[in-house]
Amino acid sequence: MKDFIRAGAGITLTAYPLLLLKPSSVIVFILGSLLCLFVLYGVRAFDRKIARICISPEEIRINGIWNRVIKWEALEQVSLSYFSTRRDREKGWMQLRLKGRGVRLRVESTIAGFEDLVEICVAVALKNKLSLDAATKNNLDILGLSAPTETFQARQLWGKE
Repeated sequence: MKDFIRAGAGITLTAYPLLLLKPSSVIVFILGSLLCLFVLYGVRAFDRKIARICISPEEIRINGIWNRVIKWEALEQVSLSYFSTRRDREKGWMQLRLKGRGVRLRVESTIAGFEDLVEICVAVALKNKLSLDAATKNNLDILGLSAPTETFQARQLWGKE
């Protein structure tokens, strides 16, 4: 909801002067550019709101405004990043990035079941003999999934939405 409020406030604050005042061409360009950015931010927030992540033994799919699919056999890269909001790195969020055949998926840790999704993706990556970078392994430890090994197995969560 906070993202919708931010987008709405940004759209209002940039569109209002454009509609009611007679600004110069430079101001029109600046406010018009900002308006476009806030509209895109709002569309992206809406996409995240309605998007559903579906996993099956064959693929991972995100259904939203833009549907994206990666077949598990086409998975080329899995990375797990941590983004801190404070210098002490105590608060922040994680982002799982998947890549396969030109399709990129990004999922933030704010969704329910994020740990289960990470576990499945890492298990598939190891099955596909993909290597995980040091940062990803460290972030897996933070999630309590420990450093993956060849025996790392995902629980049967296929079809969970």
